[in-house]
Amino acid sequence: MEIIQLKGVSKEYGRNKIIEDVSLTIEEGDIFGIIGQSGSGKTTLLKLISGFIEPTEGEVVYFSKIDNKPKDLHKHFHKIKRHLGFTPQHYSFYPKLTVKENILHFGLLYGIDQKTLIENARSLLEFTGLYEHRGKLAENLSGGMQKRLDITCSLTHKPKILILDEPTADLDPVLQEDILRLIREVNKQGVTIVIASHHLESLERLCTKLAIIHRGKLESYGHLEEIRKPFLRDHITITIRTGNDKEKIIGLLQKLPVSKIIDQDHQLVIYPIDAPKTLAALLQVVKQENLYLHDIDLHKPTLTEIFQKITGKK
Repeated sequence: MEIIQLKGVSKEYGRNKIIEDVSLTIEEGDIFGIIGQSGSGKTTLLKLISGFIEPTEGEVVYFSKIDNKPKDLHKHFHKIKRHLGFTPQHYSFYPKLTVKENILHFGLLYGIDQKTLIENARSLLEFTGLYEHRGKLAENLSGGMQKRLDITCSLTHKPKILILDEPTADLDPVLQEDILRLIREVNKQGVTIVIASHHLESLERLCTKLAIIHRGKLESYGHLEEIRKPFLRDHITITIRTGNDKEKIIGLLQKLPVSKIIDQDHQLVIYPIDAPKTLAALLQVVKQENLYLHDIDLHKPTLTEIFQKITGKK
C-alpha cells in the first residue's frame, strides 16, 4: 500500500528550478533511498516529502490507513505531521540537555501526555541502546551515540514515516554500520524509512527501492534490479581465472557471443553480448573440452557504477 506519492512535483526559488516534474510512490514498509550529487535537489526532495516546503507545481499526497484517501500533505500538514519523523543532516538535539531530557523535550513538542511520554522514553532508550547513557549530557556522547540520539528524538511520537538526511555522514565505517543496523531495526517495527545519503554502497545493501536525482530530475527509480536493467547489456562482465588452459579458453571465447575479452594475466574479463547465453555456452565448452577453471564470477553493475554512468561522473 502506498503511503506517500509525488505527482508531477516541481520546486522553484525565483527563476531557479531545483526539482522538476518528479513523480514517485513510496510504499508502506519501504526503505526508500534518494541519491544524487551535491546540489542535485535531493535535500529539497526530502523537505517536500516531509512537508517542510510546498511544491511550486504538482502535489505530495499522504495516504491514511484509516480512510485510505489521499490527502495533500501541505494542506493537511497540521494533522499529518504527527505521522512523520525527520532527522536532519546536522544534529538537532540540545547539547546541554541529557539524553533523556532531549527525548522528553521532543516528545512534549508533539503534545504527548507525560505518563505516555515517560513510558515511550524508557522503551526508546532501551531499543536504541541509549538507556545506560540516559543521564549524560548530549554534548559528551560519541559521534555515533549522538547520531543515535538524533534518530531517537525523531521517534518519540512513534511516527509511521522516518525521514533521514545523510544519517551516516562524518562517521567511520564501523559507526556507519551501527547506524544502518539501527535503521533496519526501526524499519522492522513497521516504520517506513526515507533516506538520502552519499554512501551508495550502504544504500545498495539497505534499501528496498531507490531514486536517482540528477540536476533536479528523476533519472531512475524503483527496485535495484529495475534500475540495473538498462545497464546490464553494456555493463555486465564475466571474470574467469583460467590457470594453464588460458590460451585455449581465449580461442574458444572468440567463437562465443562476446564483444570484448581483456587478458589481465591472472584472469580474463569478458564483456558478453548476451550474458546468460554466453555463460551457458562457456560452461558447456569447458565441460566438453575437459578444461579447468579456477574461478568464474558474473559481475552486475553496482549502484555506484550506475550512478556514475547516469551523472557522467568518472
